[in-house]
Amino acid sequence: MNFKIIDRYIGRQLLLTSFFAVVVLSIVLVLGNVFKQVLGLLVTRPDIEMGFVAQFMFYLLLWSLSLTIPWGFLTAILLNFGRLSADNELVSLRMAGLSMPRICMAVFVIMGVLTGFCFWMNLSVSPSAKDKMTNLLPNKLFDMALENPLAMFADEQVMDEIPGHLVYAKKTKDGLENIQIIKMDDSYRPEVFVIANSATLSTEETNGQPEIVMELEDAIFELKSDPDPRNFVEAQPYKAKKAPISISLAKLKEKKDRIRPGDLPLGTLLSYLGRDDFSKGVRTSLITELNLRLSVSMACVTLGLIGIPLGITAQRRETSIGFAMSLIVGLVYFLFIIIAHITREKANLFPYVLAWMPNIIFMTIGFFLFRRACRR
Repeated sequence: MNFKIIDRYIGRQLLLTSFFAVVVLSIVLVLGNVFKQVLGLLVTRPDIEMGFVAQFMFYLLLWSLSLTIPWGFLTAILLNFGRLSADNELVSLRMAGLSMPRICMAVFVIMGVLTGFCFWMNLSVSPSAKDKMTNLLPNKLFDMALENPLAMFADEQVMDEIPGHLVYAKKTKDGLENIQIIKMDDSYRPEVFVIANSATLSTEETNGQPEIVMELEDAIFELKSDPDPRNFVEAQPYKAKKAPISISLAKLKEKKDRIRPGDLPLGTLLSYLGRDDFSKGVRTSLITELNLRLSVSMACVTLGLIGIPLGITAQRRETSIGFAMSLIVGLVYFLFIIIAHITREKANLFPYVLAWMPNIIFMTIGFFLFRRACRR
């Protein structure tokens, strides 16, 4: 019997099924996020071109591959080994004198290649894609505010993209009507409340910082007269026939340039870990981020190792059974990752240890089940 034919047969089926599984999972994840984050934006701001949506989908696709590749690989293993077991092909191969490790040689090779690819994705490509995806909307809004400030505002909806400001107004061709503005302090407590009949918009630069200037008509202002931010009772109202009010875009630009641990490239992340001027929570978050990237990169090995014996045990040709099993195993695996991500700043919970728990647990179970399958 030609062993290379077996390797090509199993490897080809596994690669083909993995490809289609990754495509399906990526489409579901990408479309879900597009509907959640972009569709509403397109409805309220039709001035945004489709190129923005295409960019968002591209960066989201790159980021999602770190999740969909191991999940798709698990699905492919469950489907193919379930079929091989149901058709008694595994029995024929074992009767020909082949051991389970030898039968799975193509799986191990593909597993190693995908793991190396996932390491590259998680340590280099995905953080960069996530950073660009996170900053894409603030970048777009900032550019829109400079070119056409009226496009920043949605018709009869609250505009809250500029930090420290809430603006509700009816949008017209020439400006805004029925305007309500709340300006908040750094603690997000209201300090200025404005009502105006109408306003025209323009952009200016003050001390090198761009800002939107609203020329209000028939405006009523209420300013807090008490310096204590906890006192919301005392206010000092006054009226103005015409009055300008400025909304600085500096904070929007700061929001665009803000860096999060999940968006940091590997070199920057490692350099930050070498610094001692961060708080305990921030340092724990950085350590957890590095461990999460390394842990998720091992997902193909972990899920592949447990997928082989589960597929053999299932002995089903049905695609629905394989997808259902991969869904359950994948959800349980990534649940640990989500918990570690949520608790990343809580040093007392050791989130960087929790990041490795799914690999430890699933590898232990997978090694036990695979060893038992080898002895059959």
